[in-house]
Amino acid sequence: MLNLCRWARPTRVEGPTPMGLRFLHCSDIHLLSLRGVGPHQFLNKRFVGGANLLLRRAKQHEEALFDRLLEHARTEAVDRLVITGDLSNLALDQEFAHIAAKLEGAGMPVTVIPGNHDAYTRGAQRRRGFERTFGAYMRGAQASPDDLDYYPFVQRFGQIALIGVSTAHASLPLYAVGAVGESQLTRLDTILRELGEAEMTRVVLIHHPVIQGEAKPRHDLTDLGAFGAVIAARGAELILHGHEHRMIEGILPGPGGTVPVHGVSSATNLSVQAGREAAFSIYEVGGSGIDRAVFRWDGADFGRESAS
Repeated sequence: MLNLCRWARPTRVEGPTPMGLRFLHCSDIHLLSLRGVGPHQFLNKRFVGGANLLLRRAKQHEEALFDRLLEHARTEAVDRLVITGDLSNLALDQEFAHIAAKLEGAGMPVTVIPGNHDAYTRGAQRRRGFERTFGAYMRGAQASPDDLDYYPFVQRFGQIALIGVSTAHASLPLYAVGAVGESQLTRLDTILRELGEAEMTRVVLIHHPVIQGEAKPRHDLTDLGAFGAVIAARGAELILHGHEHRMIEGILPGPGGTVPVHGVSSATNLSVQAGREAAFSIYEVGGSGIDRAVFRWDGADFGRESAS
């Protein structure tokens, strides 16, 4: 039985946003397709990841939840779907093709950034399959998927900017670390400064948690301190991430106050454990600030979080 009668508890962040943007944020959808995948494609880190997928992960995630999320997105009339990484499991071309078809049928504009699973092996990262497949959803100032300065990208909507940062790097088996990197941090510093001077509302999209202690061991952002230093110097109005498959809320210091940080659980997680159930948020960015409504999976459907 569908449970659609719960109401949102709004979370407000003040900011100068004369034009509105209504978007749905989700993460870690881990859509799977192994059709046409040969055994030779597992002769690398994917051997360990594939074993984990068969034994555990495939039983924890259900694509039907993402389909239901899209139905909610259309019902809620959002302007855009925003996914902060880990669209795939093993960064296989077959997975990317399956996900691309799903996004093409979403019925709304989409913004994505990669997660560590989308650059699962060095070969996948080197071929830049994610950028080649999903480049249309990351349109910004990039010249091509081969551009080493591809990230951060900036998407502008009036006085609102979505800033896509990549932390996606191939790592050792049983590791899920990420890094922004010195050159990307330098560009991010400039972007945030320029957008701040233009009085734009800046929403930073990143995959890994950016608050100390929120990531599990071997899951962390290795240059977390350097990223925090950029935010402390330049500020932002909101930072959104995924990665840990649980709801996370916190703040980072900014030059004029604190910057809210919202981490969202996996959108396809079948867990009913509090904080780890599948979830997404809908944000209203307007002239009076930023409002958020959280939707959580209750085993039957996504329902709005009750006010307390």
